Amino acid sequence: MKSTAHSDIDEFYLYAQLVADNAEEAAALVQAALTERQMGNLNKAQDLVAHLWKRRYPAEHPGQSGSWLALRQVPETLDSMLPQLMSRLNPSRRLAIVSAYRDEHDSSEKDVFLLTVKRALESHNLSEIADRVSPEALESSMHRYIEARFTPVPDALRQALEKKSAPSPGPHASGRTRVPFSARIAAGVLIILLSAAIGSWITSDPIPSPTTRSELFDDLASRTVGDADFRTSDPEQVERLVADRLDWQLHVPQLEDGTLRGLSTMDLGSGLRIPVIHYDDQLSGGDLVVSVLDYRFLDRARDVYLIDERILNQIAEERAVDIRNAPDFFRVTWRYRDDIYVAMTRAADAGLRNRFRFD
Repeated sequence: MKSTAHSDIDEFYLYAQLVADNAEEAAALVQAALTERQMGNLNKAQDLVAHLWKRRYPAEHPGQSGSWLALRQVPETLDSMLPQLMSRLNPSRRLAIVSAYRDEHDSSEKDVFLLTVKRALESHNLSEIADRVSPEALESSMHRYIEARFTPVPDALRQALEKKSAPSPGPHASGRTRVPFSARIAAGVLIILLSAAIGSWITSDPIPSPTTRSELFDDLASRTVGDADFRTSDPEQVERLVADRLDWQLHVPQLEDGTLRGLSTMDLGSGLRIPVIHYDDQLSGGDLVVSVLDYRFLDRARDVYLIDERILNQIAEERAVDIRNAPDFFRVTWRYRDDIYVAMTRAADAGLRNRFRFD
């Protein structure tokens, strides 16, 4: 039978893990609880640990409320959700992500994927875990995902491919082979036909090249946006409407020196639709229209649009802003978590992003 001291240590450590912010704090709580026990405190283990923790973090200086427990859930949670998240991405996005984690130098793709993962966790009410997902934790989980989910080349397939790709015997391996007369006639006819085709191609009019894809951000700047379809000053109403209509977990910010006027949607064709937020801007005395994208939308849009990666690299840091001069106005782009906001303004206002509050 375990000794009383041994049993106390086990119980104290169990409860300390539920409230501590890290392993060191858990150890300190256990030591303090053992000291209290030796001094005659016979309270239950959970009550004693709770008392010590509250003494360490009084009401006016609260601790992180057991962040170690959430931190220890990060690997397990990532390992569970990565297969589902990867299966929802389009094939080109999967290729880019896996390639990034196999190539230690491609950090921009990893940064974008980290935001995607955090947003997915938040959409499942796992914000506590999302806040603690580090680049290193995601990298480790991605390596486990790649090793566990993708099998090596089967032996039979490898042997068949290696056999087909093996060099054929040289021209002297089996002596000189005479080409049949019928084959020589066929070859001659083929040469005549190819010559005629090449001549026709040279003298014919050039075929128009297929229509090139437009760049997504330039296309947004070229579109005319009407008034809000749905009028409201309540951000939560807009967020619920976007969730219902577009299956999109949108963050609607408040505008300092401005008020929310409502929402409309922009149809980009090919089944692509985005939300557009309308504000009354008191500083400019006019309307401020903000189109919203996210990285999940960009994955779908790549089949229809070209996307200027320089803009995405510029806004990789959450406080960064990309400003481009467009006809008659400036296009200001920034990011909050996984959402990308694109505003059209009359001035190159680098401080515009700071006027938006994401509470």
